[in-house]
Amino acid sequence: MLKTLIAAALALAALPSFAQDVTPGLWEISMETRVPSDPGFQPTPYTMTQCFTAADAKDPGALFYKMGNPGASNCRFQDRNYHGSDSFTFSMTCTGTYNLRSTGEVKFTKETMDGTVNATASIGDRDVETQNKLSARRVGGC
Repeated sequence: MLKTLIAAALALAALPSFAQDVTPGLWEISMETRVPSDPGFQPTPYTMTQCFTAADAKDPGALFYKMGNPGASNCRFQDRNYHGSDSFTFSMTCTGTYNLRSTGEVKFTKETMDGTVNATASIGDRDVETQNKLSARRVGGC
């Protein structure tokens, strides 16, 4: 599920008006996840790298296809709002194994991103809420 949340966050990073403010290149993305219903469950922060190309910036779906995004598919944005030139908020749903519903806020510069993603995933017969902290930074060229 954590990889799915990161994929969703990365797809947001590829939105066209966001891309003009972000420098293409190799980005290191980290996400910390907490599950409010189980305070003892504290997975190790997940870190990955992803190449942001000019083409990726024009097609948010491209990042989903590249990552494989297990557990969630057909992700759709219901709401996406930019606040000035350095932040945006969103809500999104995905179908698939997890039936993911999420909201979030991301602040960005040309070489960094920081944000939160709150998500609810339907796992089996119950909903699991997560609170996720996203941070990313450009680390070089691809």
